[in-house]
Amino acid sequence: MTDVVCIKDHGVELKIPLDACILYHGRDSIGGMVLGFRLIQWALKDICGNVIPEREDITFKTAFPGPGLRDAVEMVTRVVTRGAYFIIDEKNAPQESPEGVYGRLYFEIFVGNQSRKVSLVPGAVNDEFIKTGRRIKTGELTPELIDYWRELKESLAKKLKDVDIINILQLH
Repeated sequence: MTDVVCIKDHGVELKIPLDACILYHGRDSIGGMVLGFRLIQWALKDICGNVIPEREDITFKTAFPGPGLRDAVEMVTRVVTRGAYFIIDEKNAPQESPEGVYGRLYFEIFVGNQSRKVSLVPGAVNDEFIKTGRRIKTGELTPELIDYWRELKESLAKKLKDVDIINILQLH
């Protein structure tokens, strides 16, 4: 799969590369950013086939409020700007949806009235990543832990970029 998402903005076709999302977001939450890009890429192709959808027709809901995911989805679809991005209370996400560093890794992507509701499969984001991310979020910041966290994030981003995403999704 190429690292481009095709979308229309008021009838004008845009080809948004993964690299543009990285430039927009940066590398701090790179795993979530790559996940958001790949989810949108997969869902739009799965829902629309060869038809390129309009940004204004897309809505995104998630129980994972990570900034990388949000920024990738915003860069491609402008759902945040348009008020079409919603955080689902994690208690309302399917219980089989695995936990993230915070929230649950559950997503609902809509194009018009068609949708895909998915979560990551358990283990797609490993326990060490979750545990380390939670330690970082509590303020436990040593130079060694910060370096290790950066390595884990880059490793997750590479994994999510390289994997056939359908292999790590469960449909709901």
